[in-house]
Amino acid sequence: MNLHRVELHTHLEGSVTPGRLILLAEKYGQPSLPASCLNEAGTRFEFSGFSGFLQLYKFATSVMRSPSDFHNLAMDLGDQLVADGVKYAEISVSYGVLLWRDMDPLPIQIALHEAATEVYEEHGVRMCWIPDGVRHWEVKNAWLAWEKAALAGRDLGVVGFGLGGDEAKGPASKFAKLFAEVKAEGLGVSIHAGEVLSMGAGAQDSIRQAIEECGADRIGHGLAAATDPLLLATLVARDIFVELCPSSNVLTGGITSFADFPIGAFLEAGIPCGLNTDDRTMFETTLASEEEKAAEEWSFSATDMATMQRSAAEHAFTDLEERENDAT
Repeated sequence: MNLHRVELHTHLEGSVTPGRLILLAEKYGQPSLPASCLNEAGTRFEFSGFSGFLQLYKFATSVMRSPSDFHNLAMDLGDQLVADGVKYAEISVSYGVLLWRDMDPLPIQIALHEAATEVYEEHGVRMCWIPDGVRHWEVKNAWLAWEKAALAGRDLGVVGFGLGGDEAKGPASKFAKLFAEVKAEGLGVSIHAGEVLSMGAGAQDSIRQAIEECGADRIGHGLAAATDPLLLATLVARDIFVELCPSSNVLTGGITSFADFPIGAFLEAGIPCGLNTDDRTMFETTLASEEEKAAEEWSFSATDMATMQRSAAEHAFTDLEERENDAT
């Protein structure tokens, strides 16, 4: 297997396979739950629009309850990464949701680290973790999530801390002090921002807050920056990597088609950026398929793909060259 891809934006929970979801639902006495998430054959996820996706996520995560569940999810994702030719991935896991459900993230992080170790030993694929908080809940929930992430640290594969959730209801500025601590601990900062274009100028302001007030090293999605020259210039000047997720944006209604994705604005401005899956199984996508669509819809060449992959490697929250040297 040729392992050459790097992925910086993919969610563990959104990578659950239909088969695993069915097993978990049966395990916890909810055999009817998959019918709310899957097609009639039980082979793929179904939802409509962003609100439908959030509902799907809520149903699916309700049966992810124990460290062993998360260990299995991580092993499944490891298999997906191997099949996709991914050699290194930074994977988001929602500590905020775990805490909201009265689950301790630390035993789960131990299970994730153990799974990552197994995947590396068997396949040579490295999996690192980015716990995140939920921006539209109370700030104290995100602080608790960060405290757990800091306790886990790099010893358990944690390389950064993130922020997700509803941008309109949870401005990044509320979390400025938290992310100052993240950076003081030497971990990376990745913040979802500028994903929901219906926010208008608020979506662009969301990106500015992530950069100016939270010190974001990477921006998740960042769609709204495409029409703001000053914001594009800021991203370039500060070497902030944008984690592009085109298929995700299409399926959740952010843009109408892959062809309409404003890739030109990012590339012409010289912004470091790369393709990502976001939620692999829920969006039924892979990095390979994202690249195929880019070649078809944007006339991307192999050189274009290699440039993006190199940029992703350079903006990972760990030194990939050093890791590779250590392994030889």
